[in-house]
Amino acid sequence: MGFYPRMRHFSIWLRTAAANLLLLALVASIAAAQNPTLKTRTREEREREYQSSRRITLNVQATDAAGKPVSDLNAQDFTIFDNHQPRKLFTFHAIDGQAMNDATEVVILLDAVNSTAAALKVEKEGIFKFLAGRHGPLPYTTSFILWSNGHLKATTATTDRNAIGRAFVSMTKNLHSNACASVDTSLAEAAEAGGPGALGSNNIGAHATEVAHCLQVHFKDSLAALDGIAQKRLTLGGRTILIWVGPGWPLLSDAEFKQPTPGAHKTLFDELVTVLHDLESAQITLDAVGPADFAREAEEARVDLHRLAAGAATFETAIPGSRALPVLARQIGGLVSPASSDVAADLGRFFDDAEWYYALSFIPPPAQRGVELRTIEVKVNRPGVNLRTATTYYLQP
Repeated sequence: MGFYPRMRHFSIWLRTAAANLLLLALVASIAAAQNPTLKTRTREEREREYQSSRRITLNVQATDAAGKPVSDLNAQDFTIFDNHQPRKLFTFHAIDGQAMNDATEVVILLDAVNSTAAALKVEKEGIFKFLAGRHGPLPYTTSFILWSNGHLKATTATTDRNAIGRAFVSMTKNLHSNACASVDTSLAEAAEAGGPGALGSNNIGAHATEVAHCLQVHFKDSLAALDGIAQKRLTLGGRTILIWVGPGWPLLSDAEFKQPTPGAHKTLFDELVTVLHDLESAQITLDAVGPADFAREAEEARVDLHRLAAGAATFETAIPGSRALPVLARQIGGLVSPASSDVAADLGRFFDDAEWYYALSFIPPPAQRGVELRTIEVKVNRPGVNLRTATTYYLQP
């Protein structure tokens, strides 16, 4: 065999060997990808991650007798009681909202779904007066949400007062109330349209059923809208002050809400836990403001909202009123002005919540049996200082 044939065979062998080596390298690469190296973490790091996933964060407002923020407190000044048991602070942050105007976003929501026409007019005028009453930028990043006809429509968050004002005027032009008519109003309209014989028992029952259905739809849709906002804010991070301008969803008390089955009660309770959990996880402070509404006041008179503010401990006690707007707002540390005489002034007062506050967190114990309602109390060791924060939370397994 000559030199060139041998060289040709050697060249073929060399290419084959190279191909085999490349194949082995590819197999090794695939095996490495399928068997990634585990990241080594210390026991302390694993425990820290576990605790961080379970921590409860509280935004605490501290004010003096004049209502001015108290800004010189430290971690040693606070004690957290979880179900009356003291808990160690996991994290502590004093937040100066003026210096960090991106630490909190304020969201103003106008509720045209549940506000009566008269109340909606006052609410619109109050928001406009607040936005147009001053010059210069808004003190904190702000957005406006319109809740109308079962849809949420939001502006871009900005400190540009004029931009928010223009968007508000455009979005609320020709805005109408979507509120359900009361049974009395429906019957009066029926009598006017149908004459004296229109107020028979059949008509009374039909109109009552129609109103009850409308209230139930608004109840479910409004709670779903609130939870949708919470889930959206959770993806953005940071704290949110959500100012709900309007009466909030119906209470569905008495005739408007038939006694549900145990299964329906359980569903109500699960929804309550979900909404509260999402609000707290998204660090949302929920405030409520609206003008006097006699129809709503009559409805609330039938339900002890202050008692309900303690929360529904089990699904057996999770009546719809336990999720009323003022109840939820108080539970998570918000401000409530349900019969405001000056909506614009109250909006300014609610904005002050972003000026200075403390973010505290603690690690709750594991839940012993299912979902547990637990109370929260924060105390400060300085006399003359008033605190406002969440009062309850649901501990989940």
